Amino acid sequence: MAIQYTVKKGDTLSGIGKQFGVNYMDIAKANGIADPNLIYDGQVLTINDSPSAGGTTTQGTTGDGTTAPAEPTAPPKFEYTPYAPSDTVKQAEELLKQQLANKPGAYTSPLGDQLTEIMNQINNREKFSYDLNADMLYQQYKDQYTTQGKMAMMDTMGQAAALTGGYGNSYAQTAGQQAYQAHLQQLNDKVPELYQLALNQYNKEGDDMYNQASLIAGMEERDYGRYRDGVTDYYAELDRLTDDSRYKAEQEYTKWADDQSFRYQQERDQKADEQWQEQFDEAVRQWNESNKKTNGGSSGGSSGGSSGSSKKDTTPTYDPAKDPNNKEYYANWDAGRWEDYFEAIREQDGQAAAEEELTRFTGKGFIPTGYVASAARGARGWKLGH
Repeated sequence: MAIQYTVKKGDTLSGIGKQFGVNYMDIAKANGIADPNLIYDGQVLTINDSPSAGGTTTQGTTGDGTTAPAEPTAPPKFEYTPYAPSDTVKQAEELLKQQLANKPGAYTSPLGDQLTEIMNQINNREKFSYDLNADMLYQQYKDQYTTQGKMAMMDTMGQAAALTGGYGNSYAQTAGQQAYQAHLQQLNDKVPELYQLALNQYNKEGDDMYNQASLIAGMEERDYGRYRDGVTDYYAELDRLTDDSRYKAEQEYTKWADDQSFRYQQERDQKADEQWQEQFDEAVRQWNESNKKTNGGSSGGSSGGSSGSSKKDTTPTYDPAKDPNNKEYYANWDAGRWEDYFEAIREQDGQAAAEEELTRFTGKGFIPTGYVASAARGARGWKLGH
């Protein structure tokens, strides 16, 4: 009884054979697959439920003395070595974790409050105004000129009274008042000068505020520049450690995967060689056994000579180098000879016969993998570049 199986991504012919207990070469032969390593997703395979030997075999004999068919036993599964990162990879990952833990925080200004305060003073400063009564220097001048005015008034009045025999008169009073007003006028003449001094002081205080703000802003800019340099250095080192960690991990994992693939392929090749040797030995045994039976029957029918004479063993010796059913027979064939061979079969017996022979040859492993395409080209009449 046969079943239908649809190939899924990741399937291998040997894996499918193990799943159903069928030799993968039997599946390949039943489905006309030339290279057991080439199957594709979605391919429908016909699988017979009568498996042949897929691993090691144990042979016995039947009741009539002939060799019993080999009992199939599954080959041991390939054991992958689990991947474990080395100390070098772990160290690179640890350095990366430490760098991530040292990520710079948000920038905090040490001078931000001072800069804000001085800018508030500048923005909220009252416009310039001049108040004589609030000007201490004006008050000093006022007291000085008032005192001097009074003294000048007294002197003038005294001098005027002396002219009239020491008696006061209106002239003396008028002269004294004029002397007093003259000193007060000198005080008024000082007001523009005092105004300008007050304005200059106001402007100077404003300039000092701007200079202080500029100094703090410059210090703030330098501090922020140092912070940005630190952040840039951090991310540059983070990128370096990230690349180093990824490179070491990928390099090590790739080497591990390559080693696993090499070991797997090496084991598969060894199993394939063992299986081919078993099949080859069985073919030799069957061939020799067949020739013994044939020669034994012919010698029994022609026995007419002396019954006492000894019988010479005429069983032919098997020579693999001269047997077309032996792989060694084709060992020296190149791609061109394989193509010519199957092209000759196709031209003589038709494409179906050539493809049937191609399937048989690939199933026996006679055609090296590198020459299968050339053989198929000859069997199917493909042109170069097809």
